[in-house]
Amino acid sequence: MAPSLRRVLTAPVTVATFLLLVVPLALGWLRTSLLSPLALPGYLIYTIGSAIGNLVAPRLDLWVYWIPFLAGCYGIAVTIGYVFEFLADRLESR
Repeated sequence: MAPSLRRVLTAPVTVATFLLLVVPLALGWLRTSLLSPLALPGYLIYTIGSAIGNLVAPRLDLWVYWIPFLAGCYGIAVTIGYVFEFLADRLESR
């Protein structure tokens, strides 16, 4: 049986994944000396989104791309949270 949407959206795995994608990049964006290798996954997502955004709307500033970046990171986090909750349900039902 599939996990409920509410459970997936607020699962600890979902929140932790979102924070792992966003926080290291945000810290590096605010202050370059705080940039760490943990920011690489978020940086790749931001770079790909910025490249696509630049093709769609080339005159926008780079800070505008943070909105789709946050939405994309949450989408990835929800997907990972769903897989985790689904596997946890399957293992629990055995």
